[in-house]
Amino acid sequence: MEQAELYSRGFNPPETHRLWRDQILPRLIIPLFWVYWIALLPARFMGASARRRNLEREPQVGIESGIVGWTHVYFEELLGSSQDFFGSNQVHKQVIDRDQPYYPQFVANQRRNGPNTVVLDVRTPGQSWPRSLAEGFRVAWYLNRRGITPIVVLTDAFYRRHRWQAAVLTAFHGCVVTFAHTDIAGKIFPHNRIRGPLFMPISRKRLAELELAKARFVSTRDASTPLVIQFIGSMYSPRDEFLQVVQAELAEKGIDLRINSDKAGTSSEDYWRVLVESDIIFTTTLQGPTRGFMDWIWVRQAVFRYAETMAAGTALVAQCVEGGFPYFTKNLDYLEFEGVEQAIAEITALVSDPDLRQRIAGSGHTVIAGYVEEGVFWKDVLKCCQPD
Repeated sequence: MEQAELYSRGFNPPETHRLWRDQILPRLIIPLFWVYWIALLPARFMGASARRRNLEREPQVGIESGIVGWTHVYFEELLGSSQDFFGSNQVHKQVIDRDQPYYPQFVANQRRNGPNTVVLDVRTPGQSWPRSLAEGFRVAWYLNRRGITPIVVLTDAFYRRHRWQAAVLTAFHGCVVTFAHTDIAGKIFPHNRIRGPLFMPISRKRLAELELAKARFVSTRDASTPLVIQFIGSMYSPRDEFLQVVQAELAEKGIDLRINSDKAGTSSEDYWRVLVESDIIFTTTLQGPTRGFMDWIWVRQAVFRYAETMAAGTALVAQCVEGGFPYFTKNLDYLEFEGVEQAIAEITALVSDPDLRQRIAGSGHTVIAGYVEEGVFWKDVLKCCQPD
């Protein structure tokens, strides 16, 4: 690609239309899904009465993740927001030890908690095709046989094996939550109970803590302190090259962009502190370089930092999401950019205009606070889980 086109696209690779790589390969999971769908039919019929009973019960929700997963902010807030929505006594934290066999732990958790809904992350069980083929079927059989509704977290809808696992686990009921737009990911997904792009859920407790922390930070801050503009996230190509260019061009304008390549320690308080104590958070939606196990690498997804930045009361500059992000309004709740020049322009505008910076931060915070109070994340997930 020409340099000018790279700049305008934010270094995002262009969409391609190769017959095998872009048209056939991404859809090969669909016939594989239907093989498993047929094999799971007996479990569905045997579990029909259990499913009817579960639908009549009050919600009992199990949320599963690995030991490390439970230290990450996503699962902390998933748990907290679900307790807000369903009630603390209706939500059960399920821990998986990745060093032990997965399926026995999964079964033990369901027997212990007796949920009628289970939230699963496809990254928790086997991380290879052979293990996924076996464990995906076993878990799907168990869920269907006992009439349990699965809600599957699919962090990346274009990771082929994860996409297949998510589809099999929700073959007959339940839904898949993702950061990619449904209209795009749905073209290579075997069923239509997929919802995206959804934002990261935030608990009421976390929102209240962030509001207090922001007020404390603002009240104690020296007016002469330089503005803090930060990127938080993992570094990989082409994101790395993109950020280096933006950082260099901002530096020529006397603007310092800090890059926290370790996400400030992903787990918890340091992460939230960085968001609160920043004036502007800058983020991208780039997927990374072409990899054999990934499809449609050019599709930009919502990823993280949207809801979190707004909850922290900080102005957000974010790259556009392919297909749009209907929960938030660009140029009102956040500033959106496409490529290098627009990113620099939006950051510069916020730096030079305190009123604009305050309006963007305030509007974004008001929107996400409303979503947290109303339980919009869980309402939309359950709407996607309508019984078949």
